[in-house]
Amino acid sequence: MGILATMKMKSLLVLILMPVLSLTIAANAAEPNNVGNILKENGFDWLFGKWETITDANQKIEVEFELEADGYAISIEAKTGSNENVGLVYYSPVKKAILYTGVDSTGRVNTGLWEIQGDKLVVNIEQTKPDGSITQYMRYISKIDADTMKSVTYSVIDGKRSEEPIGTLVFKRDK
Repeated sequence: MGILATMKMKSLLVLILMPVLSLTIAANAAEPNNVGNILKENGFDWLFGKWETITDANQKIEVEFELEADGYAISIEAKTGSNENVGLVYYSPVKKAILYTGVDSTGRVNTGLWEIQGDKLVVNIEQTKPDGSITQYMRYISKIDADTMKSVTYSVIDGKRSEEPIGTLVFKRDK
């Protein structure tokens, strides 16, 4: 290949890569709020780490919240008996909301919205079962102390939260 052909190839490569590089630089310069910063700024950085509890039915639940992608995402891994659940939490600048999506080993898909209400993290969950049926829940997560958190879950029917919780769990930090 001659010098002229090599120069044309390099010029073509620069023309192709320039828009990609420009978009990357512009995205990095804009850096919208990330979910890690939002939680930290609102006092919820205690949530990150591994937690566990034992239910009244003597079943162990393990859950881990971990910052990923420089704080732009939170991965969630949970295990209850033989059921495993993985999820991803992220901030959507378009919706101006913290969103959640996850799936478990039975094929259930969970989606929802995380909201900060005072000292509680409120998780609105829509669970789609493999048969297509949908169940809705609201979960309130709060800090009791540095090594203890409480999770209270309510059912949601016709857009209204039940008066009584369907479950309350107290988790201890797994050190």
